[in-house]
Parts: sequence; structure tokens; C-alpha cells
Amino acid sequence: MFNSIKRLAASLLIAVLLVGSFSLTSAEAALAKPANAHFVRWNNKQFTSCRIGWNKVKNADGYEIKWTYTDRSHYKHTYQYYIYNVLDINGLSNENVYQVQVRAIKLNSKNKPSGYSPWSNYVFITPWPRNLSGRLSGSHNVKIKWNKISGCSGYNILLTTNPYGSWRWNQYTAEKATATSCKIKKYQKSNLKKYTNYYVRVMTRLKRNGHYLSNPAPGAGYYSGTFYIYKTYTYN
Repeated sequence: MFNSIKRLAASLLIAVLLVGSFSLTSAEAALAKPANAHFVRWNNKQFTSCRIGWNKVKNADGYEIKWTYTDRSHYKHTYQYYIYNVLDINGLSNENVYQVQVRAIKLNSKNKPSGYSPWSNYVFITPWPRNLSGRLSGSHNVKIKWNKISGCSGYNILLTTNPYGSWRWNQYTAEKATATSCKIKKYQKSNLKKYTNYYVRVMTRLKRNGHYLSNPAPGAGYYSGTFYIYKTYTYN
């Protein structure tokens, strides 16, 4: 009888140790969700390559990054290992908005992913229209149009006479991707002038949870197009 109780106690002790060991391993393997996932910069003026970043996660062996169009189509993913917490994404369509997420990973003895954190917040990649055209509409108005950026919430139009100076907001379109034209009538509350170079930025808008997200230019002095109004003369 004594031996049976002794063996039972030993078995319980082993069970307790095993359960404790599993719990400890599970806790050590838990990974925090990457914080502050964000858009860093455009890598070119064609809007086909950009950099995203995020905060490093303690005990992570690397990261998995996935990106899709905003309708979740065109899925792609890749891994970023070691200490790097940025990724350059290349081969992007410059006519679609993308959404990106990051999660931390643990690797097993064969260097294969074996544990994952929750996915980060969404990062949105929002290109600007690149195909801009225009024509005179009346004596002092200019009508412009541009290519559609699928997945966006309309467009902002900015003007300046110096692309490296201050840009002035001019107008915004309806909140839809297909609102791809507008008529420019004024610059700083005055009629457009002849023989003046006007530079235009058509900035893609993106609205999420009631707020418009920031949408950086690919570089200082970047503009979508320019126009110049002049008078023609007819000679007999």
C-alpha cells in the first residue's frame, strides 16, 4: 500500500513538472504585436516602390509582411529576418491603393516559422495619379483630368507657381475613385493669369474610420503636371 501511494505521488509530481514546463515554453514563445507600423517613404517618383517600417518586437527572430489591394485581392507576402524592422516593397501597381500588415515570427531549429504574433495595424500605400492632361475652358479656366487610383476616396488638387515653395490647396473632388477631373478657376482667390507657369499636384485621398490619412509626396518639388495660359494672335 505504501509503495502504491509513493508511486502515485511521484507520478503527480512528474505531471505537475510537465504541465509547468509546457506553460513556461508557451509564455516564452508569445510574441507581441508589432507596434507603430507606418509608411516611411516612396523610393521612386513612379509610385512603384516604397518603404514601410515598424517597432522591433522583443524575442522575435524575424517578421512576415503581407500586402493586398484594399479589396484583399492580389495577395503577396515575404519574410524579413534578423534585426531589420523596415522593408522595401517593389513592383507595386501605381494605380491601386494597397494595405499592408506585419507580424513577428519565431523560428524552429530548421529555421522555419513556428510561432507568430498577432498582425499589426494596417499601413496604406497610396499612389498619386501620374497621367495628367488639361485644356482651356473659357478664357481663364483650365479643366484637368487624370487616371483613376482604385481603392481611394477621391482627390485633392493643389497649385503653386513655384514647386519648391508653398503649395496652395485649390479644391477636392467627390469621395470616390472615379472622380478624375475638375475645373481650375482661381489661384489664391484670383483669376488665373496669362503667361504664368502653374504647377499642379493631384493628391490621392484615403479615408478610414472617418479620418483622412496622410499621403506624402515622393520628393521635394514633385508635381503632377503644369499649365501655362497664353493668348494667340492671328495675322493677315
